[in-house]
Amino acid sequence: MRSQQGQALIVVALCVAVLVAGLAFAVDWGYAIAQRRVTQTIADAAALGAGKFLASAVITVNGRPAFTVTQEKTWCAAKKYDSGDASAPGNHSFPTPNSSTVLNVFYWNGTTRDPVTLGPIWTTSAKPANDNCAQITTATDVPPDTIFVRVATTIAFGSLFASIASHTNSTAGASARVRLSGTPVPIGGGPMWAMVRHYNASDFNNTCTVTPCDPTDPTQVQPKTFWDPNAPDVAYGNFHGLIDFSRNSPGFGTAGVVTAQLVTQPDSWAHAPNALVADQSGSCANTFGAGLWDSWGQADTQQDKQCSIPNWVYYGFRGTLSLDSQWASLPPGSQQESPSTLTTRSICTPPPNPAPSCAHPTWGDWVETAGGQVADMSPVLRRALADRGSSSMPYSDRFVPGTTTRFGKGLVILVFLWDCGEEFNKNAAVGSQWSLIVPGGQNPDCSQLNKAPGRVHLFTVAPFTVYEGTVGFNGGNNTVSGYWGGLFGDPDSCQSCALNGLANTAVMVPDN
Repeated sequence: MRSQQGQALIVVALCVAVLVAGLAFAVDWGYAIAQRRVTQTIADAAALGAGKFLASAVITVNGRPAFTVTQEKTWCAAKKYDSGDASAPGNHSFPTPNSSTVLNVFYWNGTTRDPVTLGPIWTTSAKPANDNCAQITTATDVPPDTIFVRVATTIAFGSLFASIASHTNSTAGASARVRLSGTPVPIGGGPMWAMVRHYNASDFNNTCTVTPCDPTDPTQVQPKTFWDPNAPDVAYGNFHGLIDFSRNSPGFGTAGVVTAQLVTQPDSWAHAPNALVADQSGSCANTFGAGLWDSWGQADTQQDKQCSIPNWVYYGFRGTLSLDSQWASLPPGSQQESPSTLTTRSICTPPPNPAPSCAHPTWGDWVETAGGQVADMSPVLRRALADRGSSSMPYSDRFVPGTTTRFGKGLVILVFLWDCGEEFNKNAAVGSQWSLIVPGGQNPDCSQLNKAPGRVHLFTVAPFTVYEGTVGFNGGNNTVSGYWGGLFGDPDSCQSCALNGLANTAVMVPDN
């Protein structure tokens, strides 16, 4: 009997061991499924992060789109999403401390395939030495024809219980892919600065100073001047490229008439009943209360130049400007005048995108100008960049050409470019006080005006990236330089369009 009892204990012990081992593997299996979800979360977020980083770093160089960031920086943009840093972007369903993650980024042009397997031929992204994103010492160009970005992640994690069965580590992996696509620039929106320039198609092409060109090196792709109060395409007579966003018309104000400008939506974010905001110009005195500013403006060009225009530069105009608004018929009771029908314009052959007024010459907002002497805008420009800019822009850690100053924080703003203008005569008959400026000649073209306008027609819009280090570059303190482009566009607007130098996006696609 004792012999049989001993045998039973051995059988029970063996069964318990098998049961415990099975339980350990079952628990580990569930844990592995959880880790698989973690890797997929990381891969999805990192792929979108890398895609957005690349899509926001495209400019036109020598007539072709080019990336202004390196493979190393793109990898670091993806790596943020598995850093475990609570300040990093994304969804933080990250691995536990006893696990380690390997992350790789790949690039593909959408066409090159292996002749045997027919699978995509991916270019593996370069990484910083020792994966140290705080100290990047190499600069590898992203393939200029990149369309797809793929992220693959692998997690090695320790077993919870299975070590008793000699199974100490497990791995889980996942991948995700995004497609880069060009998008149109929105025809309305904000915020934007109170600075404009006349449309010139050559503005948007950056020229490289050497061949072959490295678009990640700003000493080879030098900043473009966007605003200089005395430069061509900005200065027209006593108009030096500043516009007055006041809700009411400064022109009609000189005639004692209070009526709204031809703007889709005025800037009401800091206008009653909303709270007023701190005056950033130092010149508003007690107009709106001590140290305060009202975003409706004063509808007085001379006062607005000192008070409201610097505040619109600092805060950005937060109303809505539009290229496809229609002012042929005005609201009942309005004392404003409908704008003129635009002439045939040479700049519409070919038209930029967007430019709806090329097909509809009565469409688009009209904004009144602030003529006369221009104050130094550089202090408020630098303050706006320091307070609202990002230090993660493509050139932020690079040196401004010819200087020992880093580009620093950057900001992408929407710039509305104008084509035609009207002048105001307060002594003319009511209903005829605004008139289109049309140069003489056999084929009059209002976009070739040769005198200062009182209000300008918004023709097209483009994003512009400006940095702390490019305020005052190449023309003295009161100038703004940078690079056209840098806008991350709406993923729903186009998911398979060619990249362009102004606005692009990144869209998740199946990784198969």
